[in-house]
Amino acid sequence: MKTSHSVIIHRPLPEVFAFVTDLRNETRWQPEIRSVTLEGPIASGATFRESRVSFGRRFDWRFRITSYRAPDHITIETIEGAAPYRGTRRFEAVGGSTRVTESGELELPGPLAVLTPVAQLLAKRPLRVAYARLKTILESSPATSR
Repeated sequence: MKTSHSVIIHRPLPEVFAFVTDLRNETRWQPEIRSVTLEGPIASGATFRESRVSFGRRFDWRFRITSYRAPDHITIETIEGAAPYRGTRRFEAVGGSTRVTESGELELPGPLAVLTPVAQLLAKRPLRVAYARLKTILESSPATSR
């Protein structure tokens, strides 16, 4: 199942990159995420744990940051969890604003794979909600309060 979403945030690239790639902020802007526990500094090779509730079910994951290059992108992939996932967030300066584009791929396990087309449709809304929330947070508060 592939997902993709892009948003323009009216804040400078370094500020948006710093906020989004500080994975401890995930619970602030992604309503489905309940907790993120870093297992080291945010860098290529680092790992973290994430707990989320999607479609009424709790999912626990462990991820590795496979690529981290400021202020360009962060890429993660599943080490442990309900289903293999790999995703990238890319950051691009657009004037004084920043375009954030997330793209990812989740493999539904075993017999659930037949639900991929439905899950792909259902996943669009939470992604839109999360990025709208991120945009609101970053555009409505002074940089020093983050």
